[in-house]
Amino acid sequence: MNAVAAPVSAMVHASGLDGPPVLLVHGFGADRLSWVANQHALSEAGRVYVLDLPGHGDSPLAGSAGLDALAAAVERAIEASGLGPLHLVGHSLGGAVAIALAAARPDRVRSLALIAPAGLGQGMDEHFLSEYPQCDSIETMEALLRRLVVRPRLISRQLAARALEQLERPEARRGLIAIAGELRRIGQAVGPALERIAASSLPRLVLWGAQDAIIPLDPDRLQRFGAESLILPDASHLPHVESPRAVNDRLKRWLSEQSR
Repeated sequence: MNAVAAPVSAMVHASGLDGPPVLLVHGFGADRLSWVANQHALSEAGRVYVLDLPGHGDSPLAGSAGLDALAAAVERAIEASGLGPLHLVGHSLGGAVAIALAAARPDRVRSLALIAPAGLGQGMDEHFLSEYPQCDSIETMEALLRRLVVRPRLISRQLAARALEQLERPEARRGLIAIAGELRRIGQAVGPALERIAASSLPRLVLWGAQDAIIPLDPDRLQRFGAESLILPDASHLPHVESPRAVNDRLKRWLSEQSR
């Protein structure tokens, strides 16, 4: 990869076993804290790392917002951290980034676990992409975030306030607007990488919320991708938040199986 992107913020090492590293890559508009319900549980299966993608959290977007650029930034963070081949777990935008990285650098990836990955579904909801970077009130943010879940009570006012605070960081809105533009073309961008992985022997798992309205499940594409899958009937776009026990249990089994 030779695309240029801002470096991601330093990886954070959560507690874990002395085994292959596990890198969790968050979705659009989120940051490394979106894995708070998963890090501790997954640390039973390996050493867990999280990061902020460029344009999110503490990582500004100083270069391209394209998929290859984001994946290149993650690769550089992996290199800087001195990590060997790792297990990649990616959600939404992070899923597309994980796919691109795994296709370009299969030597760095032991397995791929994707949660509602962008590019493998039926496209990404235009309203959410347009409105999220422009959001300017807690009420509007609450309404937007509730579209991500089946149970609205999971979205607290405190959570909405934190998301709005993230948007007020310098250049945060500009970065997300640029990334949203790339997500509108994500199917085309990630297509070749999906084909390469589908034709490979890379172990892969896909988890999806059956009620996902942000990136609706596409059963035909999922079948062509050739992954093991778990569809959660009572979840939408954030199954790792909505159904953390089911997601964590499946991911722990997966990681343990792939680490043997």
